[in-house]
Amino acid sequence: MANSHGLTSRIVKKQAASRKMAKNKKAAYQVYMGNENPQTRKNMSYKSRHHYYENKQNFPKKKLSNKNPSALIEQGIIDERGFFIKGKKKNFLTKTMVDVKGLDFYGMPR
Repeated sequence: MANSHGLTSRIVKKQAASRKMAKNKKAAYQVYMGNENPQTRKNMSYKSRHHYYENKQNFPKKKLSNKNPSALIEQGIIDERGFFIKGKKKNFLTKTMVDVKGLDFYGMPR
């Protein structure tokens, strides 16, 4: 074995050929997935990355129609204490996890 890595030339040639074929595919299969690192890209298949990307396009993040608290209460997005009714348990008025009186979403002191 003349190679320093200990593999026979037969195997090395096959590896080189497969690497050459994979080079062309990489650009075609690449789908942007937001803030990703190379490790997650290697672990996720092309199909799941593509579905993830499509879903992200179809369901963008919801933004509030306006920042007026009284209008948001009328629309039923936040309750009278300022907490969001659906989703996160954050207070819209104080921008923290507690309301003006220092009580959390469930009415317990924090």
